[in-house]
Amino acid sequence: MILLKKRLFILLTLFTVITFSSFGQDPHFSQFYANPLYLNPAFTGTINCPRFSILFRDQWPAIKNNFITSSISYDQYIYELHGGIGVLATADIQGGGIFQTYNAGIIYNFRAKVSDRFNLQFALQGNYLYNSINLDRLVLASDLLNPQSTTDVPKELYSNVIKSQFDAGFGMIGYTPYLFFGLAIHHLLPLQLSYLRTTGNKFEKIWEPKWTAHVGGKITISQKFRDENNVGDIFLYPTIVFQSQGNFNYMHEGFYFNFYPFTIGAWVRHNFKNMDAFILSFGVEYKIFKIGYSYDFNLTKLEGTGGAHEVSLQFIIPCNKDRMSKNAQKRSARFPSVECPSF
Repeated sequence: MILLKKRLFILLTLFTVITFSSFGQDPHFSQFYANPLYLNPAFTGTINCPRFSILFRDQWPAIKNNFITSSISYDQYIYELHGGIGVLATADIQGGGIFQTYNAGIIYNFRAKVSDRFNLQFALQGNYLYNSINLDRLVLASDLLNPQSTTDVPKELYSNVIKSQFDAGFGMIGYTPYLFFGLAIHHLLPLQLSYLRTTGNKFEKIWEPKWTAHVGGKITISQKFRDENNVGDIFLYPTIVFQSQGNFNYMHEGFYFNFYPFTIGAWVRHNFKNMDAFILSFGVEYKIFKIGYSYDFNLTKLEGTGGAHEVSLQFIIPCNKDRMSKNAQKRSARFPSVECPSF
């Protein structure tokens, strides 16, 4: 009975808000660096070799019609283009399919060498946003207060509504062998989707720009060989990620402890008033393969959600330097990969 009341409270709150307008918040992933192109497009091509990344997030599984988000990306550095290229696609399903948002984009990243130990990367991202709302299944607050208001409306007026728009983003990162930092801006173009039902109910969804700032470092505790990781090497990666979008502002502070090939991570997520979640992650990597799992422990007053499960997979195709031109081999030596966590 208590769980039923909680679900009803969540639904009533949601339906009351969307009767007028809502500000779209991009889905977030707890394993930031397992989905680097989503965090910051400037991470495109940062490991030089081709990389595939796949993520799946199940948020609030204890509540019916929860949030399901998935992402897939590919990126690599192309020496002849003096930069990296990447593609990123995400799918966000809410309310059991009532709200569906799909996003696909391409990224170009330019790399600049400032000094022997400091590099900068700048990226431009173009996206195509596809948004779908099933009005047939959408119940607004006015419908709950006056059930008869929808009985005289033909069923076809509540059909699935599809709208799409173009979008753009920008990112930059700077890095040394021991420190990295970055800034990303998503939704540079105005995004606004409006729907008007014949009953007078208006639904309006607005995506405001999302700002992401992150900084982290690599502390080598023990390493057998300087240029490669081996079993037993120990590293510590302290990191901070700040994200702001509309009325949503979140700070993430934590660390990754890597005892190669194993990695554990611990994070706290909060705004400037309340704690939101404690995040625990675990990952295993070996040569070209990486797999990670994380769980978000809810720290808010909303109980019985089931937290959030997240699984990540990464595949890295080794570079064949023998097939590179001499100029490409020289650029590969000049621009090392970014030393940041991978989960």
